[in-house]
Amino acid sequence: MIDRIKRLETLFLQEITTVISKMSSNGAIKGFITVTAVRVAKDLRTAKVFYSVFGGEEEKKQAADSLSVLRSELGAVLRGRLHLKRIPSFTFEPDDTPEKASKIESIFSVIEKEKNENRQ
Repeated sequence: MIDRIKRLETLFLQEITTVISKMSSNGAIKGFITVTAVRVAKDLRTAKVFYSVFGGEEEKKQAADSLSVLRSELGAVLRGRLHLKRIPSFTFEPDDTPEKASKIESIFSVIEKEKNENRQ
């Protein structure tokens, strides 16, 4: 069952990325959105879609609004594209991992700089 869930997560990640890409090119979704992961529940009824947005707070707000509209349409779109018995209901969650990684990277650079200064 775990292998099936992993395969479904990968499939949903690819399909949702394709749908978002098409909608972005049509102008239906504003901003640069990257789907970073999909986590499907064990009962296959729900799935969380994690995404990141390139830009400031205004772009993040617009992306969240666009994705909330897409949420209601996504099940129907995927039903037409995939031949699965059950399509889960999706929720979109912002993924702040890139921001955390950037903060950690800046901390490491400060530590490295101080380390080099102390050697001299």
